Amino acid sequence: MKKQINLSIKAHLLRSALMVLSLLAVCVIPFALAQRTYRGKPDERYGSRTPSRVVNPTSFGGTPVTPGCRNIVNEGFDDITNLPGWVLINHSQPLGASDWFQGNDGVFPAFDGPADAYIAANFNDGGGLATISNWLLTPEVTLQDGSTLTFYTRTVQASGPLAAVGMPSGVCNTGNAFPDRLQVRLSTNGASTNVGTTATDVGDFTNLLLDINPTYTIGGFPEAWTQFTINVSGVPSGTTGRLAFRYFVEDGGPEGTRSNYIGIDRAVYCAVPSPRVPPTPRPRPTPVPRP
Repeated sequence: MKKQINLSIKAHLLRSALMVLSLLAVCVIPFALAQRTYRGKPDERYGSRTPSRVVNPTSFGGTPVTPGCRNIVNEGFDDITNLPGWVLINHSQPLGASDWFQGNDGVFPAFDGPADAYIAANFNDGGGLATISNWLLTPEVTLQDGSTLTFYTRTVQASGPLAAVGMPSGVCNTGNAFPDRLQVRLSTNGASTNVGTTATDVGDFTNLLLDINPTYTIGGFPEAWTQFTINVSGVPSGTTGRLAFRYFVEDGGPEGTRSNYIGIDRAVYCAVPSPRVPPTPRPRPTPVPRP
């Protein structure tokens, strides 16, 4: 009996040791090395830098709606060659081989609509070691307190390589090794498309509304489609302007330690109608009795 127990303990210890060694060999050590060195050539011009696992998009039941609002902009990016009023400006330094492009469903599928129905940017927006600054400007809209911008974004998802040896799901999902970043900015200068002239300029878009992963944390950018909602406030009545998505990554590009691949989908700008002012009643003449 004692011999059987000892054999059972030894077998358990051996199995645990093998799992730890597997973890070190195929997860921890390669991940640590990836943080120090550039991992070879890019997959393709419009691809990602790291192997990604395709994840089914979240089910979508319709356009996000705020009660009582009007959808002034409602863009699903089914065809980015047909974006009336939108403006694309790449001020990365140095410039790379790509700009904003139609989503690559081989990296991950769209949030809604056809599989490639989203707009994407990647590390190839800059060349070599670059500061990436790639702008996507909405059409000119009326800006007023209570209006909202809702959109979905994500990057590639790191794969968990230990599932085959019995490790729990997610053990090696340490995050995309090349962190991404996305800003949303606001210009209150009408139809202006002034974003400056260099990679660090912002031009008229001085109002920073949202900064996703500003510290470039590995795993800090959503790796599944995630909704963000921005509320507009403090805007004088009658103001018009543009909102802007800015793919902004320092130390990016094919030779940088940051920047991989992001997608943006279903961008909706919803304006709350101004309160209806009742008309001033017109005075009625006082009737004069007949003599």
